[in-house]
Amino acid sequence: MTNICQNCGTSAPRSTGHCPVCGGICLRSGIWTANPNDLRSATPLLKSRIPGLEGTWMKFEGANPSGSFKDRVMSTLVAEAVEDGAPGAVVASSGNAAVAAASHCARAGLPLLVVVPERVPAPILDMVGLRGAAVLRVGEGPAAVHHLAKLVSERFQLPNLASTFGASGCEFACRSIGHEMADQMGERPIATVAASVSVGPVLLGAARGIIESGRDSPRLVAGQAAGCAPIARAFSVGAKEVHPWEDPVDTRATSIADRLTGYSSEATYFLNQVRASGGLVDAAADEELQEIRGLLASHDGLDVELSSCAAVAALRRSELGGSDAVCILTGSGVKETLTALSQFSQPQNIDEFFLSTVGEEAAMKEVQTWIHEYQS
Repeated sequence: MTNICQNCGTSAPRSTGHCPVCGGICLRSGIWTANPNDLRSATPLLKSRIPGLEGTWMKFEGANPSGSFKDRVMSTLVAEAVEDGAPGAVVASSGNAAVAAASHCARAGLPLLVVVPERVPAPILDMVGLRGAAVLRVGEGPAAVHHLAKLVSERFQLPNLASTFGASGCEFACRSIGHEMADQMGERPIATVAASVSVGPVLLGAARGIIESGRDSPRLVAGQAAGCAPIARAFSVGAKEVHPWEDPVDTRATSIADRLTGYSSEATYFLNQVRASGGLVDAAADEELQEIRGLLASHDGLDVELSSCAAVAALRRSELGGSDAVCILTGSGVKETLTALSQFSQPQNIDEFFLSTVGEEAAMKEVQTWIHEYQS
């Protein structure tokens, strides 16, 4: 399978994400088909009960084995690295890609160097280390680690498992999300697809998968965190190009907090695709992301990472939700729930629970009697 430059039409090798002639984005020319060696099941598609988004479909990618959509990406990239006879691989990540790459490399017996920012939470490092990968911590965010991973890859001829357009297999693997959506939605239309993005291959790939399934092109809605939102900023001011984020990074949504230094042209390409679809890019503050995380848990029973909530925020503001809209929840929130990053309010009052369910204000006293009798 060859890649085709989306700017000048030049053909390029499978491993090339940027055109060797004009520097444009190269995408796979073939149609995605399921790998017979990949036994991963489709992730759930659930109807939401969140106020303002009732009936909107949520595609929960946190159900993947390593907890995010990056499982799809690394399944493809690691398999191709093994096929090419690579002695090892390198991946840059702020969390999800590191765990997914470490999982697939462990399964394939492929040594892996993971380059992560200094601020990556300890649980992620534990998850990566448990799978046997070597970990190097450096820099503030994704731009710094992607730069170092690129240098390591080029210097030592190791495949770079990049989860950007720089690795064409990333967008290609994300087409599987769209194919699954089309199958799970049955006869229902898909007018809008939303996802949280740092640079965009997950949303663009999902949309292409929908089209490959024989459906019309959907409207694209992209969400970012207000504390680092270079694409949303460009969209809001009508800019033709996305420029790297030079303000302080002020968000806990680390999975999408990407300055884009060195590859902002990829984001410009993505922005143009969003505009062509009639869609939009929006950014939300951490307070709104935290609110939505709580709503997803209390109304839909889903624990998602804070970054995933940016898509929900953008879709809710756009008023484009409903039965013909699908929101991709990119990753599980378990690692955040189990750390001090979680700031949920106290659980529901027990008396309130019994009052709202059985209508008996004194029910807890009876339960306490049972507890006392059991302990006695």
